[in-house]
Amino acid sequence: MFAKNNGFMVAFNDNSYDLKRFLHDHPGGRSTLEKYKGKSIVQAMKMYDHSSSAYHMMSDFKVSEGTREGNLAGAVSGNGRIITKEEVHRNPEEIAFLEELEGRLDWSKPLLSQLSEIAPHYEKWVHTAVYRQCKLFSNPLLESLTYTSWYLVPIFWIPIIFYLIVTTYDKYVACGDSCGPENISTLQYLKYVISGTLLWTIFEYAMHRWVFHFNPGTSHTMIKIHFLIHGIHHKVPFDGLRQVFPPVPALILAAIVYIAVSKIITYPMIRMIGGLIGYLCYDMIHYYLHHCSPSAGSYLYEMKRYHSNHHFLNHDKAFGITSKIWDRVFKTFVHVKRLGFSLRW
Repeated sequence: MFAKNNGFMVAFNDNSYDLKRFLHDHPGGRSTLEKYKGKSIVQAMKMYDHSSSAYHMMSDFKVSEGTREGNLAGAVSGNGRIITKEEVHRNPEEIAFLEELEGRLDWSKPLLSQLSEIAPHYEKWVHTAVYRQCKLFSNPLLESLTYTSWYLVPIFWIPIIFYLIVTTYDKYVACGDSCGPENISTLQYLKYVISGTLLWTIFEYAMHRWVFHFNPGTSHTMIKIHFLIHGIHHKVPFDGLRQVFPPVPALILAAIVYIAVSKIITYPMIRMIGGLIGYLCYDMIHYYLHHCSPSAGSYLYEMKRYHSNHHFLNHDKAFGITSKIWDRVFKTFVHVKRLGFSLRW
């Protein structure tokens, strides 16, 4: 039935698909798929109530005359997609509509200038994930600025955080005879750092819910802005180069926030250190939740399932990345379905 190759071939509706690059991203893990290698997955997809979005994504793995037609071309999540409760049965009309929407765009060209083609249905389109990478700008320099490898974030921010710790500790604590009225103890210094980290958790939730998930309506300009700041992450959630915040824009945002809060809080730079530590943990945890396989029962295992619920089921809830605290406070918390087995990716 299948030509010999190094892929992971399955059959679906008389077509052949190569799922090799999707094995680690599959919601049920690699082991669930292994028994279907070289077989039809029609009944399996019905049995496990796969969503219309899942059927739509199949087109990215379709093989024609032994050649992959999907256009994923680069680093993607090693692990990631977890559907956390039963989804609706296959809806042929909805799947056909999703295919028609996707067909309005040429993924080999920059998408940002094409979004007007799907503007009336942008919300539906952007929350229907695909397994590919996309190009945003035709300008190579601008395009390069939209990619960020995860390790650049700690490389950029850790030296800045350490510098700020040394200089502020020397100014406010270890100042000796030069101490002024703002002199504080080591314990007080730690208290301000911790309070800054706690303030970050509120900022994280607020940014994700009210900035990243603002409703752009049908405005072409607002749709482009939304897609740039967060929509792209929901459309191509497996793209490993677009899951952390680029350092330069993050530095500009941090400076703006500092200028704003320095007028209303005491020891703003010390608190900013705590905020930057919180941000660094946030970005690294976010990347980890998409790409790694935490142990069952661990905190990160629960947060991985929780974040996946946000991506693939409840786009308007489950905004917490590092914790669920503010989701509970603002009533956007979701209960993730308990499983009788542990997920392995």
